[in-house]
Amino acid sequence: MIDDAVVISTQKDMARVKVLASTSCSCCSARVFCQGQKSEEGILTVQNPLQAAPGDKVKIEIPELNYSKETIRIFGFLLVSSLLGLALGYLAAPLLLITRDLSSLVGLLGGLAISLLWLYLLSRGQMKKNLYPVIIDITKKGENHG
Repeated sequence: MIDDAVVISTQKDMARVKVLASTSCSCCSARVFCQGQKSEEGILTVQNPLQAAPGDKVKIEIPELNYSKETIRIFGFLLVSSLLGLALGYLAAPLLLITRDLSSLVGLLGGLAISLLWLYLLSRGQMKKNLYPVIIDITKKGENHG
């Protein structure tokens, strides 16, 4: 989805923009990331590869395909790690000298804990960058260009 916005502030390769009134907000996949859902309607942090300045009118692209890919990746990893932990716990029961039920539960919880830690570390890096909207065009330069 592509929307019009005005740059409010910039910092390094990121910018805060105010998305101009749009009827598509209700079906936008980035709605949960919108920092102004309640108070400052439509303010987003976006990637700024074009070095737009405050006051510039820009077009931003919401990477809906990236959201879908990351969601599938997150839930897929949680499912696989949980099932793998469950199976390893079941198989390790004779070594741990506990019942298979209890060792399966321990394996399941261990697999979940490891996957949540991995997802936390991943969310601080590349995955987070993939989810930010991107400025794709500067439609009108503001007064801050000189």
